Amino acid sequence: MIKSVNILDHVSVTVSNMERSLAFYCDLLGLKEVERHRLEGETISKMAGKPGVIMEVVRLEAPETPGVMLDLQQYVAPEGKVSDAQLGDVAHSHLCFGVPDVWGTYCDLKTGGVEFVSEPVSFDLEWGIVYVVFFKDPDGFILELMQVPSETKAPTH
Repeated sequence: MIKSVNILDHVSVTVSNMERSLAFYCDLLGLKEVERHRLEGETISKMAGKPGVIMEVVRLEAPETPGVMLDLQQYVAPEGKVSDAQLGDVAHSHLCFGVPDVWGTYCDLKTGGVEFVSEPVSFDLEWGIVYVVFFKDPDGFILELMQVPSETKAPTH
């Protein structure tokens, strides 16, 4: 019998420059660093399916979802290529962060130089109106902001 998955422990994003990514995810987005480690040797190489792996990992969490980690990982060796996967491509993924005011957060991040795919849009779902917008991290990884109905505010743009 196959046992089912029962928790979500973490998701990871591979980055090209750890310090630049930490400035983005912690200083701009407000995530908190909870752990940092370096992985190297036979075990991490075997796990990654690549010889000679050296990886820096920093674990982050959002203030209101403790225990669900976002791992930033930088392959020191071997250096990886930049993915060209885009929204809609098979095997592409994105992360979504909940915010109380999607328009305010959009304006703050846009002023801070963050690249957005569009302005926030709304979806009128059966249970309420949801505001969402996609944006990019420093390496071009797609992220999403979502404002749920209980926190919905009229756009202030």
